[in-house]
Amino acid sequence: MRLELGTFPVTRVTFGTAAGWSQGGLTVDRARLAKLVLEDRRIRDVRVDLVEPGEDTRIIHIRDVIEPRLKVEGRGHVYPGICGHSMETVGDGVTFRYSGFGVLIASEVLPHIRRAVSAATDSLIDMSGPGAVTVYSMLRYVVLTLVTQPDLELTEWNEALRLAGHRVAGELASLLRGLEPPQRQIYDLAPPQTPLPRVVHLHTLNASMVPGIGTGVYGFTPHALPVLLHPNEILDGAIAGDAVVGYPGKCTWLQVNNPALTALYARHGKDVDWVGSIIARTRWGALREKQLSAYQSVKLAQMLNAQGALVTWNHGGNDLIEVMLTIQGLEKAGIKTVFLTIESDIKVVKLSRALAETGSDEPPLLFSVPEADAIVSTGTLAPEDSLPPVSRVVGGESLVFDQERPDVRTPAAGSLDLEALSGAYSPIFGHFDNYGLGRQSYYDY
Repeated sequence: MRLELGTFPVTRVTFGTAAGWSQGGLTVDRARLAKLVLEDRRIRDVRVDLVEPGEDTRIIHIRDVIEPRLKVEGRGHVYPGICGHSMETVGDGVTFRYSGFGVLIASEVLPHIRRAVSAATDSLIDMSGPGAVTVYSMLRYVVLTLVTQPDLELTEWNEALRLAGHRVAGELASLLRGLEPPQRQIYDLAPPQTPLPRVVHLHTLNASMVPGIGTGVYGFTPHALPVLLHPNEILDGAIAGDAVVGYPGKCTWLQVNNPALTALYARHGKDVDWVGSIIARTRWGALREKQLSAYQSVKLAQMLNAQGALVTWNHGGNDLIEVMLTIQGLEKAGIKTVFLTIESDIKVVKLSRALAETGSDEPPLLFSVPEADAIVSTGTLAPEDSLPPVSRVVGGESLVFDQERPDVRTPAAGSLDLEALSGAYSPIFGHFDNYGLGRQSYYDY
C-alpha cells in the first residue's frame, strides 16, 4: 500500500459565509454547520464555537475530537464504516488533511446514561494556564456543543453525536478538494534493501460488550480475534473512537495522529523492518477469552516472522491483563518486546513511592508479568496544582466529578482542585498520554 498525505496547516479559524482554506486560514460557515447537525432529529440544539490555543478558555464535556480528512484518490472513504461510510479497505491513494485543527464534539451525558455507564465521565481541556499540558490544548477547534433528545438510549446517543461530528468534519474536509497541499508525505512499507530485524506493532484497543460502543475498527466495535492491518489503513482512519467515554486514548484524532506509527515509519528501512500492526481487542469478560486473544496475537506475530514487537494500549483497568499476557507470550516465543504505557495518576504514584520506601515490591501497574522487562513510561500529564478560574467556558456550564452523586455539580468556570474533586483520575482530556505525544514522566515532578 502507498498512501500520500497532503497536509494543510491551520493557523487561524474564522467564521464567514465564504468557507474555505487559504494560506493557513480556515473560514467556516457557522450557519451551514449548524444546519448539517440539526438534520438529525435526535439533536435538539447545537452551538458552534471557535477556540484557539492560548485563550483563557475551558472546554468541557468532550466526547471526541475528529481531524477532517478527505480521500481524493484511491478506494474507500476516510474513517470507513463510521456513520454509513463505505467499509472498503483504505490505505492507498491520496488523502488530504488539516493539521493543528479538529472538530470537537461536546455534550453533557444524559442522566440515565450517566447512571448506567460509569465510564461516561466529564472531561475538560484548558487552552492556557497550568492545565494546558496536553496536545489537545495546542489545537484549534470548531466546537459543536450538542443537546440531544432526553430519552435517547446509549447507542442512539452515541451514534447521534458521532454522526454530527463526522458530518461536520466531512463538510470541512470537502473544502480542500481541488487545492494544492503545502506539504506532502508518502507512507509506503517498501522492503528494506538489506535484511533488518523484523518488528511488529501490537496495537491493543479497548472493546465493549455493548454493540456500537467502543473503539471501532472499520466501524466494528464488538470483541473480535486479532487482525492484521497495514499502518496506512490506520493513517487513513480505519480506527475511530466513540462518543460515550471521554477518554483520550479512544479519541478519533489520536488514532490518525498516533506518534508510534510515524516513529516506526521513520525507522523502517534504516534499523528495523516494520511488518505491520496487529490489532487486538481488550476488556474481554473472562480469563479464557483474554488468554485466547493473547495466543492469537502471538501466533500472528510468529507468522510474520517478527523478531521484535512494540506493544501499545489505549485504555486502562483490566485491559492490562490481556496486554501483559500478550507480552508474556511474545517473549516466550523469542520475540523481544517493548511496552509503551501510561502510568496511574499522581496519587497512586505517591503511594507506590511510599511503598517502595518501606521495602514493598508493589508494582506500579495493575497487573504485570516477569517477562515485561522493557517498559517505556509516558507518565501522566495531570497537574498537582488547582486549575485557576477562566473567563470563558465552552461545552456547558458545570461538571460532575462523582458518578455516585450526579446531583453534585461544580461550576466549570471556577478554580478546580482536581485531586480533591475527582480522586485518583484527572478529568483533563489527554492526561493519559497513551502513545507518547507529550514529554512528561514522573521524573519531571
